[in-house]
Parts: sequence; C-alpha cells; structure tokens
Amino acid sequence: MTDETGHQLPNVVYPGLDRGELVEWVERFYGEYFFRLRVIWRIVRKAIFNGEERRRLTKEAHEYLALRSKRKKFVAEQKAAAGPAPAPASTGD
Repeated sequence: MTDETGHQLPNVVYPGLDRGELVEWVERFYGEYFFRLRVIWRIVRKAIFNGEERRRLTKEAHEYLALRSKRKKFVAEQKAAAGPAPAPASTGD
C-alpha cells in the first residue's frame, strides 16, 4: 500500500498498534541508526574525497529529509484522527 505521493505504508496492523505508530517506529529507527556519529563520519568521509559521491549524497539527503517530513506529517495526522490517547489508569495510592 502507498499513500497519495507513492510512499510505502505498512500493510499489516497489529492489535494495539496502528499504521501511524508503525511509521513512527520506522522513522525512529532510521533516525537512531543513520544519525549516529560513526555512520555520519563514514558517509562524510566518502564525500570529502569524491565529488560524484558528494552530489549523490546531497541529492539523497534532500530526498530523505523531504520523506522524513512527510512521515512525521502522516504520523501527526494519524494521531489527530485517532483522538486523544486514553489517560493512564490510577493506582489509587
């Protein structure tokens, strides 16, 4: 399944976990993996010495940041459509 802009959406929905949450967790994974110093250094190191690699990475970075923005918007829309989250149960302390 894809959205109106052609981005892939999760096909499987688990009980208690909707599409918005799945997309949010995928985005969290990408953010935590690709924004680590070791990964950033490996990517930048290649780009420093190779102009073609630099152009490719610049293009991919723009595309990824645009996709990331769309994913965040999708998650926000899903949360808004679902309504407010239920309040945690009181333990009666």
